[in-house]
Amino acid sequence: MNSRRMTTARLQVSEHRPVLRVLLVDQTVEDARRVRRLLEGETDLRLQVARDLEEARGLLADGAFDVALVDAGIWADESAGLVACLRQHRADVAVVLLTSGENEREALPALKLGAHDFVSRKNLEAIQLMTRIQGAVEESRTSRRRDTMVRWLEREARTDHLTGLYNRRAFDERLHEVCARAREANSPVTLVMLNVTGTRTVNEVHGHEAGDGMIRRASAGIVRSVRGADFAARIGGDDFGIIIADADMELGRRIARRIAHQIERLNNEEWADQIPVAVTFGVASGVGAEPADLFAAGDQQLSNHRPGPLVFAQFEDWEDNDGPSVA
Repeated sequence: MNSRRMTTARLQVSEHRPVLRVLLVDQTVEDARRVRRLLEGETDLRLQVARDLEEARGLLADGAFDVALVDAGIWADESAGLVACLRQHRADVAVVLLTSGENEREALPALKLGAHDFVSRKNLEAIQLMTRIQGAVEESRTSRRRDTMVRWLEREARTDHLTGLYNRRAFDERLHEVCARAREANSPVTLVMLNVTGTRTVNEVHGHEAGDGMIRRASAGIVRSVRGADFAARIGGDDFGIIIADADMELGRRIARRIAHQIERLNNEEWADQIPVAVTFGVASGVGAEPADLFAAGDQQLSNHRPGPLVFAQFEDWEDNDGPSVA
């Protein structure tokens, strides 16, 4: 096969493979030229060269890369800041270090900073360099897929699938964290408990799908009412909890009223053709409170205010001195 046919065949194979975008960061002109010569025949690769950190910063900010070939000395030099630059602009870029020898110990300090592989400049060949580049890219992509899956599983384990809010496990974890920080800062924590009333009757008369609809609509009313810093979760079949850090009893009551008014408005407007959602509340607050004590106080307050089926939340019995305060 003549050279023209070989080139044509290579291009046809390359059509089925994605082009790898490579950034070479090397201060030595001759070394950079050598790497460029080794890779210039690779049709599946696009190479750009940066001679210093500032040039590398500019290329990383303006373009996307799959892999960075970096002089091991630059990568290991903390004062150069290339590690921080890559993590800031292109955390998904694989890194292959170019070392002066074949001793792995030479590359070890740089590898500990997050590089995926290293290759020695000594007797460097094109096929060896491409193998390391492709391997590092695949390792980086596999690691990102694994990290994404782990994050997804963690989120799934902390999410209530019916409402999309956090579940009881996530609620308990956050309540412990918030209470611990509040004890250190001697600041208050307020807990708003909410119960959707009448779901049992609705389930019996209209079926569980109708009851689930009430739960989902109640969660929508909560989401539209709480602040971004508040932590809302479904903590039981028809019970919700909202953790409010650095908040006193009055703020907790105000948020409870806001939720009630929002749900009442939605019942009359967007949900007018559906079974109305009825809710009751319990609010507890304390400075330096233990999570279990705060939760028990909020649950007791909720039980005290729990009306009969399909009765909307009432607040007229919330006097200024009413409601539990947990020491």
